[in-house]
Amino acid sequence: MHSLCKPVTFYLLILISSLAAITPGCIIPKKYQEQKPFVYSTNINIQGNLPGEEKADLKLKLENQLDDSLKTRLKTVFPGIRQLVRPPVFDTAAALRSVIFMNNLLHALGYYKSVITWDSSLSVKGNQQKVSVNFSVSPGKSYKFDSIAYRLQDSALQVLALSRRNASLLKKGQPYSVEVIAAEMDRLVELFRNNGYYKFSRDDLNAERDTIFSALINPSLNPFEQLRLLQLAKERQENPVMNVVIQLRNPDALAHFRKYYIRNVNIYPDLGLLEDTAVAKFDSANVNGIHIFNRYGKFKPSFIASKSTLRPGQLFRQRNSTRSYTNLIELNTFVQVTIDMVEVRDTAALLDALIRMYPTKKQDISVTADASYNTADIITTGNLFGVGLNFGLNNRNVAREAIQSSTNLRTGVEINAGNKFIQTLQTSLSHNFSFPRLIAPHWLLKKIANIDSLRSQRTLLSFSGAYTDRKDFYALKSLNVSLGYQATKSRRQRKSHTWFFSPLNVEYVLLTKRDTLIKLIQLVPNLKFSFNDGMVISSVIGYNYLQTANDGAKKNEVRFGIEQSGGLTGLIKKLDQDANLYRFIKIDADFKHYINYKKSAVVFRLYGGIGIPYGKTADGTKEQQLPFFKSFYAGGPYSMRAWQVRQLGIGSSRYFDTASEAKGVDRFGDIQLEGNIEYRFNLGTLFNVLKLKSALFTDIGNIWYRNNDIDPKYKGADFNFSKLFTDIAVGAGTSLRFDFDYFLIRFDWAYKIKDPAYSQQNYGWFHDIQLLKGQFQLGINYPF
Repeated sequence: MHSLCKPVTFYLLILISSLAAITPGCIIPKKYQEQKPFVYSTNINIQGNLPGEEKADLKLKLENQLDDSLKTRLKTVFPGIRQLVRPPVFDTAAALRSVIFMNNLLHALGYYKSVITWDSSLSVKGNQQKVSVNFSVSPGKSYKFDSIAYRLQDSALQVLALSRRNASLLKKGQPYSVEVIAAEMDRLVELFRNNGYYKFSRDDLNAERDTIFSALINPSLNPFEQLRLLQLAKERQENPVMNVVIQLRNPDALAHFRKYYIRNVNIYPDLGLLEDTAVAKFDSANVNGIHIFNRYGKFKPSFIASKSTLRPGQLFRQRNSTRSYTNLIELNTFVQVTIDMVEVRDTAALLDALIRMYPTKKQDISVTADASYNTADIITTGNLFGVGLNFGLNNRNVAREAIQSSTNLRTGVEINAGNKFIQTLQTSLSHNFSFPRLIAPHWLLKKIANIDSLRSQRTLLSFSGAYTDRKDFYALKSLNVSLGYQATKSRRQRKSHTWFFSPLNVEYVLLTKRDTLIKLIQLVPNLKFSFNDGMVISSVIGYNYLQTANDGAKKNEVRFGIEQSGGLTGLIKKLDQDANLYRFIKIDADFKHYINYKKSAVVFRLYGGIGIPYGKTADGTKEQQLPFFKSFYAGGPYSMRAWQVRQLGIGSSRYFDTASEAKGVDRFGDIQLEGNIEYRFNLGTLFNVLKLKSALFTDIGNIWYRNNDIDPKYKGADFNFSKLFTDIAVGAGTSLRFDFDYFLIRFDWAYKIKDPAYSQQNYGWFHDIQLLKGQFQLGINYPF
């Protein structure tokens, strides 16, 4: 156990933060009015058989409807201790107002037969008169949508609405709510504005709601039909329904119901923040009918015109205005972009588009420092402290086409408190270009379906080189060149799909082995597959899906990647054997699910990956493992936190934990499975500035070899579904976190709940767990 983990105060903070998550804590009233009853707590209890998630959501909405004088404001001063500052004096009128507000909300959500009661209790302690207010809410049955109709008095609008009826948010049988109706009217407004109706707005629509079974009042019904309808009406009392008709509020507002066209598109690409377009002098250019007015000549007119989807003579479409704004702001070259549509006077439905752009600073230089702490890695059983300096030069407008260019130089050392003070020297230089378009042959771009609907189009070109000198072990030189394409498509609001494709990624590693590493490889033969010279010529495909709920309470993120090296280039002997070309295919996938509450969050993560080498080494033997810089590993502050980095696994093999020659050796695998659950919560603030947070977490996973052909002594290291329960490792712990808004510092403390290295003893559960015998991890930002 290194010295950083020994102070008792650290363990106490971790323990207190854990207890704070599961205990209600102590509430201390401050600055209350003496001898007057004040609101100490307000509770809402929802009756009925609502699903748990629906009940929690409804409770949160009802709490927001409480009168301000019933809301308690708690301030955390220490984990588990909160202050109730200036609690309001209790007033029964506030409770009655809250009942009205909550009833209004329930009606908006379709609960028309709700019952709300309340009571209060008084607790007197010294000069404190604490009042607890309790509301009991019985929502009753909610209305369901029944018939939905559009009765727009304009025939063109009616036809357009019916043609997109499949996209309606109002579905028969679904729960009624005012929010859904409002969202449906927003959808119709967007539909109409995307088809030329520039002046159409929400105020032009009205939704009529009817719960009366109107057929019953038809005097022409015969008695038998009336009895049938009476029975149907009785059934609908048990299952209430709502009929909705959407119509125009004012059919005579003809100007709102005509189509507008674009006359002129005027773009000012390089304005100063305080400049007036009416006073400043500009050089003008015309590109395909678009007028470009340059003030300082910072951008090429043809480039700026290509980013506008607004075109003269076209029908006005709101999405074209939005797309133009997105195209320009995502260049990361402008502080601000504004788009105004100006109606042309004395004409029939014409608009001028006015686009103003305010560039940011073109270049900047950055100097940053970083630090790291590593324990017991492959080259030492001691502790290493690393310090690095980073120098960056950024250019946001190369060639006057908003091409992003960045050059980064990093140099660092790792030091050891032992005999050899400087353990590692490292230097790296990288240069990256990001082009704001897809650069490829025109015939190829034409084959990409719906290419114009893709936003954030980028072509990425990067070069990097690094030199690492590990004293007495090795000198490592590496070069990397890659070309990639990236684009995003948002099919709906709060949903995005991002694709990445790199047709060419070249990595070359030259390793000079020194005596200590050579001896280590002789003791641990499998290291020869990981530490050697080699080249990767690969292609990479990546996909990322992001979905966020409308209220931001839930978020899903899915990432998938596949990389193959040597598929075709491996057929060239000069590359395959003479240049030690690695031939492999590697697939991995990552899924994250976030559930956000007011002051806490629950995060679930699943990760899996597999790599399959299929090439041969220089001596003709079959490759058994991925190269070490492509392999999977587990442990550390961003993986299985109960284990040191690269110190978990492999499988349930005991070799790396018991054999003296293998202890402390980095562990790499061809397969990885991992799952994480983390409950994050706020503890309070320090000095009203620093946010103090914590978490309880569980990590589950391991790494494996694909098979056990390497050496019999690695028994248990191969992957097999039949022994998955035996091989899975489980860690759990808590965390103390300091949130500085721009970044977060994380102190994690975890225990090995199930260690597969000791699977022969109760499957490894709770092996040698001691209070002070855990694993400390220092991390920056969230682990996932």
